Amino acid sequence: MRAAASAFCAALLLAVSLPARAIDSQLSANLLVNASAFYPVYGVDSEAPNLDLRDDPRLRQLQTLDTSAAFGGGTARAHFEGRMGLLRAFAESSYPYCCDATGHRVVQGYSNATVQGRFYDSIAVTGAGLAVGTPVSYTVNFSITGALSNPSFESGGFLTAYGVAEVRLRDMSSFAEVNKNWDASRDATGVFSLTLDTFVGRTISLSGMLAVGASVSDYARLGRTAWADFGHSAGYQLLPSVAGLNTTGASGYDFSAAPVPEPGTWLLLAVGLGLLAWRRQSGPCLLRPSSKSGASSAPPTANGVMAPR
Repeated sequence: MRAAASAFCAALLLAVSLPARAIDSQLSANLLVNASAFYPVYGVDSEAPNLDLRDDPRLRQLQTLDTSAAFGGGTARAHFEGRMGLLRAFAESSYPYCCDATGHRVVQGYSNATVQGRFYDSIAVTGAGLAVGTPVSYTVNFSITGALSNPSFESGGFLTAYGVAEVRLRDMSSFAEVNKNWDASRDATGVFSLTLDTFVGRTISLSGMLAVGASVSDYARLGRTAWADFGHSAGYQLLPSVAGLNTTGASGYDFSAAPVPEPGTWLLLAVGLGLLAWRRQSGPCLLRPSSKSGASSAPPTANGVMAPR
């Protein structure tokens, strides 16, 4: 018995001392939709699907998540598509106005939708017949297209629509990196290029992020619907300074290929707006409280921070 206990303790200590295996490639996405009502009925419809693929062959294939919520006249919808080197996201929310013509309180609540997608891959700096230690460089072309509803923000956070993205290229030996944080509230869409100096024999990492959100409260006065449509892509292309240098990541995806946006998101937006128009014509519906979730959250502000009610 004592010998077995000693062996168990030794195995436990060994397991604790061993470092966790490093992740060479990853694709993740988190969606959240809420449609909440506080008056004249109380309840919430909430969904939060997620995706997390690590060192998986499916990283090279387009992955899709889609979810929606509806309660108390409010609706929310979130959509994500992504793979290595390509991220797309769409969020839309609507909610009826609180009061009638006389100022009498008719409804109280809010709806919101958020999407965040990320990818990470590591690329060995090899090839082109170059000796280890030869100085080279890689340029990442980051392209972003999309739009926010107008207006995209109302004081107090009662109506918001936001879109932010990121690109990061890093030398895993020196930890030198180039990066860009993009924000739809201040930056134009387009293509942005960043160059990283490195050496043959090292490993570099490339990561990208795209996050969008839309929220509408019954207090909003500037609009009843908000959306963030970045479904035409945040694309990431990697080009070496010397032809023949490796551009294929641990995932098996070749980042030298230019991402080609596929049409379809504007159709998604049109369908969503058509659904909202139909709901407005048919009047607000008061559904039974959802059994899927009993929790709710305040609508986010333009920077994603929860706003107090």
